Amino acid sequence: MAVLNLASAQVPSGAKVIGSGSGQFYVSSRGNISPRSLELGSQPDMIALEPALVAVSCDRIKAELLREIDMPDQWRGKIFVTIRPGRSANEPISVVSEKFGGKWQSVVGLPDAVNRNQFVEAIVRGTLLEIANRNATLQSVEMPEWLVRGLARELMGSDEVKLILPPPTKYENGLTISRTKLDFSDTPHPSATLTRKMNPLTEAAAVLKNSEPLTFDELSWPTDEQLSGDSADVYNSSAQLFVDQLLHEKNGPKCLRAMLAEMPDYLNWQLAFQHAFEPMFKTPLDVEKWWALDITQFNGRDLLHLLTREESMKQLDAIFNIPIDVQIGQTSPMRTGITLQTVIRGWSRPRQLETLKAAAWSLEVLRLRIAPEFIPLLDRYRLVLQDYYQKRSMSTRILMDLRLVSDKSVEEAVQRLDVLDVQRANLRRQISEPVTASAETPQSVAP
Repeated sequence: MAVLNLASAQVPSGAKVIGSGSGQFYVSSRGNISPRSLELGSQPDMIALEPALVAVSCDRIKAELLREIDMPDQWRGKIFVTIRPGRSANEPISVVSEKFGGKWQSVVGLPDAVNRNQFVEAIVRGTLLEIANRNATLQSVEMPEWLVRGLARELMGSDEVKLILPPPTKYENGLTISRTKLDFSDTPHPSATLTRKMNPLTEAAAVLKNSEPLTFDELSWPTDEQLSGDSADVYNSSAQLFVDQLLHEKNGPKCLRAMLAEMPDYLNWQLAFQHAFEPMFKTPLDVEKWWALDITQFNGRDLLHLLTREESMKQLDAIFNIPIDVQIGQTSPMRTGITLQTVIRGWSRPRQLETLKAAAWSLEVLRLRIAPEFIPLLDRYRLVLQDYYQKRSMSTRILMDLRLVSDKSVEEAVQRLDVLDVQRANLRRQISEPVTASAETPQSVAP
């Protein structure tokens, strides 16, 4: 009865709830799949969601995910999957974490006709959130996009047939029958045919053969454009290759499990990654160099090429635009950005030091590929962050609290960052201004 009450609190009133065999997943739906959704589900790369079969698929997806990261099934929070009628092939999907009864539960909202990859991705995201939130207290963890999409594509590439159960298409002698056309080749198939591949990276290799793989920095800070449309294929393929290579390292699965366990201890996943993967990567540069070498060995591309001036400016600006969610009244949270100066002045010391450390990490990685004329400015930013971090360290903080040392570090750091921001704005203006030819062009003189 307690389980039913818990499930009822997370699903719409009047919905039918089906529990999975493991007892972790609860799938709810208001009725049968509509003819419109069945039509959408028959399209290439789409699937119509039958609640009873979704419950089985959820357990299978979780089992394969745990196998990939070599982790036992010790779930604590439940995962509620709510299925609603869909009207188009691009219906929104939601995955959130909510604390209920002292435990974090994942709530996944899906249309009843959905893209196959996005269905698996949603269940992977909900499962990873449940794993990482087991030790969380006040807020849910921030899950890196590359990990969710990379693991989802890795599972799909390994055995899509096992993960996704299609709805019945025929009834004979009181039994429901589904027929699935299989292709056992390693060639990506454009139709609804399911492909059981010998190599999970088959489709990723086909995408990355014609498109430049993303760097670790780009995987860490994806733009909306990179996560939608045709660009999403490049991001998803790069993420899958990155996750695949991590998991094939000797300590890769162990480090990944440690990262998930430590994420509640940090405000952002970058620091959890840095600490958990320290046995493999001593510095941020080690990550980028390792990834660049793997890419070179995979398809002969070298990721350590220099960025253009425009790309350099864009990535440098992104580091100093700290994303936060702002909620006014009962409205949905809005994503906006604040400066490092705002962080230094307004945030608590532990939170600001974690944020500054993550910014310094990103600057160190970006330095490998930024256009040469940006390096002096980048280094000056790094120096300011390093100086401030040291002055706000624990030992110095005690002296300041005892008023044995004057604490001027906040205003000094803010003033130095203000000066550098002006220099960055001037550099941005120089890049955006069109180059005009001189009115009097000197004639060349033959030697």
